[in-house]
Amino acid sequence: MKRIYVICLLLLTGFSATVAQKKKELSLPVTVHYCLPKVSFRVTAVLECTRLIPGPFRQDAERELGIRAEITEPGELWRVAELQIRPEYLPDEQAVYSVTASGDYAPVMLSLSPEGFLAGVSSGSRSVPREEWHVKYTLPVTAEEHEEEVDLTALKVYNPLKEVLDTNYIVQEIDGVEKKIWDPIVRYEKRTHREVMQGAVREIFRIKSEREKLVAGEGELPVGASLKTVLKELDRMEQEYFSLFLGKKEVYTIERTFSVLPGKEEEPVAIFRFSETEGVVERQNVTAVVYSLVVEQLSIPASGRGAAAPAAAIYYRVPATGEVKLINSFGELQRFRAVIPQEGTIQTLPAEVIANEGWTVEFHPEYGSLKSITKR
Repeated sequence: MKRIYVICLLLLTGFSATVAQKKKELSLPVTVHYCLPKVSFRVTAVLECTRLIPGPFRQDAERELGIRAEITEPGELWRVAELQIRPEYLPDEQAVYSVTASGDYAPVMLSLSPEGFLAGVSSGSRSVPREEWHVKYTLPVTAEEHEEEVDLTALKVYNPLKEVLDTNYIVQEIDGVEKKIWDPIVRYEKRTHREVMQGAVREIFRIKSEREKLVAGEGELPVGASLKTVLKELDRMEQEYFSLFLGKKEVYTIERTFSVLPGKEEEPVAIFRFSETEGVVERQNVTAVVYSLVVEQLSIPASGRGAAAPAAAIYYRVPATGEVKLINSFGELQRFRAVIPQEGTIQTLPAEVIANEGWTVEFHPEYGSLKSITKR
């Protein structure tokens, strides 16, 4: 019996030593890093391009139709159709902090957003909202796809061939008399540039004449066709023929996205430079119109920082607010109020007080500012 007691005592001693060793390992300091946010503005520009495509018969327009062709050379006309501005919050590399928990005081549990922003202290497992976003890419029209001139072969009304009758005679006996009878052979040849032009002129005037007759009630409609359908088809054909002389316009849009970090107060920050003939151009092109963001009327809260920060502290922001103006080289386009966290002040809360007093602290992750302080 005495021997069994000694063995149990040894086992308990060994178990106690093991538990003490594990407890010592668990009391090692653990450091968690977090950061405060800064705001940047994501600017999405919807750009509209109107392509000018001259017609192959532009030199003949005034002589044949009495209309001067305005589109004589290929080109592009750009305009900014829409600008969308939305804030996006990024980690501020100038505001990175850490909290170390050890056995000296109760641990401080931090809640972080997916970006690493501070969301709460001892606030439990509450979920932090995450922004849903997607990427959209619009394929731009490349130089190879551009028409330098209206393409005749792409038009439904274009027929490149003409019918040619060759002189051919055969000899036949009629009433006992041999006679030469004309028997034409039909073949097709490619029409010349001038023949195509003259044919287009004739078709334009024919279409106008047919339309006038139909509108006046003098023309005959094809069987089963409505007046509206026939007039629509005549308009389409007329536009195709006119494009050979007057040219045509094609319009398409593209989207470009820019990220802009606001500067100091009254300091404009360029978004992009824009040309009416080239669209978005290099920033070095000083002849182009520049679109910018500028912060004005910045309201910066007082720091209120008297004593030095405690050894273990939770850092948060009291953000600044201001007027953000969208401007270009000609003046102001629009303004809106926004929170500018990086221009605010940084304050502290003692980590030990939060842990010992049982506080629950929540923050606005996108601003780094206090949301609530409650006691558990």
